[in-house]
Amino acid sequence: MDNKNKLVHPLFVLSISLLIINDFYLKYIFHNTFTGKLSDFVGLFAFPFFWSVVFPDRAKQVHIGTAVLFCFWKAECAQPVIDFINLFGFKTFRTVDYTDYIALTSVLFSYLFLNRPDRFEAKVVLSKALLFASLFGFVATTQKRDAPSYEDGFKSIDIYNQGDTKLIAIVDFRYSNASIIQDSSLNNEFNRIDTVTLLPGRSERFITPIIQVDSLQFPAGFKITLTDSLGKQIKAYDKELFLMEATIGYNEEKSTEFSSSWSLTIGKKPSENLKPFKIYGRWKTVSSSKNQHTFEIREKYYYDVDPDSELAKYEIRDSTVIITYPKLNREARILQIDNRALTIKWDNKKVLKYEKLYD
Repeated sequence: MDNKNKLVHPLFVLSISLLIINDFYLKYIFHNTFTGKLSDFVGLFAFPFFWSVVFPDRAKQVHIGTAVLFCFWKAECAQPVIDFINLFGFKTFRTVDYTDYIALTSVLFSYLFLNRPDRFEAKVVLSKALLFASLFGFVATTQKRDAPSYEDGFKSIDIYNQGDTKLIAIVDFRYSNASIIQDSSLNNEFNRIDTVTLLPGRSERFITPIIQVDSLQFPAGFKITLTDSLGKQIKAYDKELFLMEATIGYNEEKSTEFSSSWSLTIGKKPSENLKPFKIYGRWKTVSSSKNQHTFEIREKYYYDVDPDSELAKYEIRDSTVIITYPKLNREARILQIDNRALTIKWDNKKVLKYEKLYD
């Protein structure tokens, strides 16, 4: 019998079907402890079963490796690995809950049923369909999809990046096991650490485990850590600082710990719309700059003095100067202008500081 025909084993087909249905439907309808545990049980049966069919000579190693990997994945020590993966734009997600380890029994059942002498016949097209469905289910169950908004029953934090660079927010909104024992409603898929990628000028929503109708305090270990795209920490919010800076919606009304939602604005605010006359004059990079550049800008032209260039037309849009040469355009984002000092981020990503030579 072709080993791949084992993919039509009724228990394997049922496990893959439940894994996909649960992840794409049941979790959104019920989002409770049962749906979370269901993914673990069926996933730990299907995952080692599948790879043991693909690599039949490594069945024992696959099952042992699956158990070890799951133990690590569900532990808090795995968070740095997940945060690192998410820095590259992935949305990998899991809930830390050590009671999930009971699902490891599925690994044992997978190994036992795999080695039973059951015979199954299947057409090639069905086996291939199950193969692709399995791979899809394994990948999809680790990906964080858009969670229900706070109108659907949970309080939320909207984080807005007003700056011009990508930022990463690591939100720790986990309640302790002791808190969950006191209030079982907190034992849901939103009781977690999550990594939120914030592109310039964009906002993302973090769903908390607090039901809208409840008035509960933040978890004792609440924290939001901001990093740049390389993982360097920029700022950290504890509860006190968060409530000091967060508002209700975007109406600037100060929030409290018991608000129905929160909005937090992060990132360095870009300069306001540039008034053209402020930039008129001849500017030269400060002496400490590695890249020397001198330019002059007037009402009707822009001119690179060093290195020398032709006169160019330009226009100002908000805080960006768009310079038009005969064969190309350049953009200069004004980050700061103050009397005789100027900071520009050019479209080649270089940030240069200038001093005014004369008006």
